[in-house]
Amino acid sequence: MSFIHPLALLGLAAAAIPALLHLLQRRTPPELDFPPLRYLSEAERESARRLKLRHLLLLILRTALIVVIVLAAARPLVRVEGGGAHEPTALVVILDNSPSSGVVVDGRPILDRLRVAAHTSLARTTAADRVWLMLADGVVRGGSRETLLASAESTTAGWQRLDLVEAVERAARLVHAEPLPGREVHVLSDLQRTALAAGRADVPDGVRVLTLAPGRAVPNRGIASARVTEGAAIVEVTGSGAATAQPVPITIRIGRDRGASAARGLAALGAAVTVPLPAQSIASGWWTGEAALEPDELRADDRRPFVWRVAPPGRVTATPGAGPFVAAALAVLRDARRVGDGRDVVIGDIPSGARSVVQPPADPALVGQANRALAARGVPWRWGETGTPGPIVAPELAIIAGVQVTRRYRIQGAGSGERGEEGVLATVNGEPWLVRAGGVVLLGSRLDTAWTALPATPGFVPFLDALVNRIVAGEADVATGEGAPRVEFRTRGTDTIGATVFGPDPRESDLTPAPATVATAAFGGKGRAEVLEDARFASERFLGTRRADFSGVLLVLALLLAAAELGVATRTR
Repeated sequence: MSFIHPLALLGLAAAAIPALLHLLQRRTPPELDFPPLRYLSEAERESARRLKLRHLLLLILRTALIVVIVLAAARPLVRVEGGGAHEPTALVVILDNSPSSGVVVDGRPILDRLRVAAHTSLARTTAADRVWLMLADGVVRGGSRETLLASAESTTAGWQRLDLVEAVERAARLVHAEPLPGREVHVLSDLQRTALAAGRADVPDGVRVLTLAPGRAVPNRGIASARVTEGAAIVEVTGSGAATAQPVPITIRIGRDRGASAARGLAALGAAVTVPLPAQSIASGWWTGEAALEPDELRADDRRPFVWRVAPPGRVTATPGAGPFVAAALAVLRDARRVGDGRDVVIGDIPSGARSVVQPPADPALVGQANRALAARGVPWRWGETGTPGPIVAPELAIIAGVQVTRRYRIQGAGSGERGEEGVLATVNGEPWLVRAGGVVLLGSRLDTAWTALPATPGFVPFLDALVNRIVAGEADVATGEGAPRVEFRTRGTDTIGATVFGPDPRESDLTPAPATVATAAFGGKGRAEVLEDARFASERFLGTRRADFSGVLLVLALLLAAAELGVATRTR
């Protein structure tokens, strides 16, 4: 129990007044032995006992009346199971508007149901509450109730995926930091099982996590990835539900405007299909395309764009100083028609030709001569002292990431702090190992197993392919990003040097909901988290802090006590 006006409880001291008056009025009458009245003694004693009982009853009634009036003035709040107001509460409403929330179930998107639940939670708050709204972008929005209600009602299915476990943990810490009696997190999501794969949220004591139970699952198919290699589009299909077992048709559209249909194929769930492209009609340059499925209940993952560059194979020459592993890899690339003979790109230990891939000389005595040759070409990098062994770190070259380097030179120069196409492309122990400047690519190690394990890995030939066909020319690989399906090109001047393809996270296509036990465990475990159906979710909101004003009941009780006191006092007289 709590009180709206706790200072009024000081009036309870007045409850002692009736007792004090009772004690002050008590007196012992003198006793006289009057024989004619002895026969009345027994009657007098019986009457005195009745008077004492009535006076005691009056004392109790008057004391209780004062106590009840003081408590009513303090306006006590009593916890109730339904209805009533609630104590000040810190609340975060997590409205998961990730792409999967746009799936249509029973004729309407799931997001409509989630928005209604969010509106109800926010509408129940008062000016004494602290309230935030979190959407799939992970941004915690504060503000007045009206502002947050408007944000929730205008929310549409987005393109970003929400990590529910991380979101619940952040929200729980936020409300726990507030010095308010109530602390709650309301999770409104379709509760995809894939969104709960990342461990368990650390929810502090005293924080309630209420989760709306997901609706029924629906089957779905979506395009997980689409790329072009060796003149064919490779499309992978993902999804969930028993109805997705049959192969589905895929339509490939290519062209800068992706106008005409170019090819079709059939793909099964969890498998990739290769669809040949009409190479004879595609000229050199950057091309975009789109892989599309027939529409289903979730439209967000039914299409995915892709981009690729059509270019003639690079003409490459390896000098004797390049080493046997480079020569063997180039032979493989020639057989695959990935490179041709020529001097467009020269691989060796001294820069030569318009474009060069340069590795350090095998003889340490020749390092100084190689550095002077680099300076003569205007390259701001040079080889310094030997560096310590370590793994390769290359965020933009996953094929060599983690490969061990046992011997290397430190690459130093004015540009040693740069990153990107004109800077550092890979590091070892935080120091540059692969850099580019102009038309020169510089390696910190020789491409030999005595220096690095790279020539013995499956990624060596693809790495050399990327070096001579893309990296030395300053072109970036095609990157992927999360967002609305589109292609964004990266340019340098008038040249296109790379592209980023955006689309939804492939995991959004798996609409399988997490069981209640899994969600409860992920959101803090029993005692902190609950997964509730709509009716119970509505009744459990603010239940731990729901209070009703009990002063009205106390005033009625005071009237009854006053009436009883008046009746007893009248009979006493």
